[in-house]
Amino acid sequence: MIQQLGRLAAEARRTWGAFVAPRDPEEEAAARRRLDDLPPTLRVDDQLAVGGDVDALCCPTLRVDDQLLGTHSAGCTATYGVMERCDFYCTACYLADEANHTPPLPFEEIKAQLDLMRAYVGPWGNAQITAGEVTLLPCDDLIRILKYCREVQLSPMVMTHGQTFLKDPGYLERLVHEAGLEQVAIHIDTTQRGRLGMKKSDREPDIHWIRNAFAGLVRDTRRRTGKPLNAAHTFTVTEQNVQDLPEVVRWCVENADAFRLLSLQPTADVGRTKAREQVGRRDFIWQQVCAGLGIEANPEAMTFGHPACNTVSLNFVVHWDHDQYQVVEVTAADPRSTRFFKRLMMESFAGFTPDGEPAHVVAARVLGRLRKAPDLLWRVPGYCGYRAWTERDWLPAFLGAVARGRPWWVRPLAVVVHNFMSAHELETPEGQDRLAACAFKVPIDGRMVSMCELNGTDLRRDLNTRDRDRLVAVREPRRRAG
Repeated sequence: MIQQLGRLAAEARRTWGAFVAPRDPEEEAAARRRLDDLPPTLRVDDQLAVGGDVDALCCPTLRVDDQLLGTHSAGCTATYGVMERCDFYCTACYLADEANHTPPLPFEEIKAQLDLMRAYVGPWGNAQITAGEVTLLPCDDLIRILKYCREVQLSPMVMTHGQTFLKDPGYLERLVHEAGLEQVAIHIDTTQRGRLGMKKSDREPDIHWIRNAFAGLVRDTRRRTGKPLNAAHTFTVTEQNVQDLPEVVRWCVENADAFRLLSLQPTADVGRTKAREQVGRRDFIWQQVCAGLGIEANPEAMTFGHPACNTVSLNFVVHWDHDQYQVVEVTAADPRSTRFFKRLMMESFAGFTPDGEPAHVVAARVLGRLRKAPDLLWRVPGYCGYRAWTERDWLPAFLGAVARGRPWWVRPLAVVVHNFMSAHELETPEGQDRLAACAFKVPIDGRMVSMCELNGTDLRRDLNTRDRDRLVAVREPRRRAG
């Protein structure tokens, strides 16, 4: 009883502290360092511009008034070597040929990576637990890594093809229940070789049954554990499946209660990739995204690092009456929305990242920031009223369904296109700018390296070779027949 009261008192002090001092100096300092790292001017390769229009892609500097990298966030990080081996043989793969012969790194080396990542992105920064297929590790080993993430205040996301979870749902449940995992990214597409039940001739709509299985798994895991679990769907865009992209986006819209992020990765000429690279097709890929969303999403909603690297659409999916839904873009392409979100993201809520902290602490930080920016108490309702007017074509039908007691839900859905670079792009002037402005880095030998540098050069292969030669792969002895 006394211990319980002590924990409640500690949480109360933590919540009050978040309200009184909602800004975290360490978090803001980490973001500011990223802003200082951005190159002061930009160079662009004409052939990579959207539609051949350099102005559509490039601004003279990355230090623009809507640059989120360095103001709202310090970027993202990922691990290397947790488990380089993978039991899939995908046609678009960033891994080196040596990956399946590379033992996993010792826990102490993973800890050193996580410590460097924590210093780089600050408290509760994004940390992707990835390499090859990390769920090939024993569950206890992955739980140990995730617990250390929480210990040093990182917000981990496990990146996986998910087949381990379908074979053994208890694996995912343990990650959520024992390690506090709140974020998982599951890769599903027709480039995968080794996916149970998938045929080589399948197109993307043909494997929606696999996506449905994972959506059900996410919902069931939440229900069984009673804990939050936010899922992302990662997807490789190739010459063969780009025409099916609208169908995949529509599936995500219809299942936004399970998956709140769709991360699209056009193929680049790296690793073991056999598929043709999709460099220079940013405009067409975005058109396919818009076709799936059913709206003309704003491709310039935000700047996150270099404009050639990421295109982001933030949305809400409003679902009612079982089969009716509407996608509402958060950062709409109109002057009033632009002004409102610049004010919100770049000033009042600059550096605000809710990942990792409990809901009551996040709520306290929000209220604390509102206390320091009281004008938002009327600006936010005013903007919501304006957006309700712009959505008047469908809003009455939704409100009518709610009034009649029909089922409904509203969920966030972000769609992000990550344009990783092929090897031949890295040494171009624009490629060098993109490396300097990279928002996605990996700790390698004590320094933070762009993911494009890791995969687009021989660096990953060389690391695999070094680790293979210095580490011993521990495997269970094969039993003799009889």
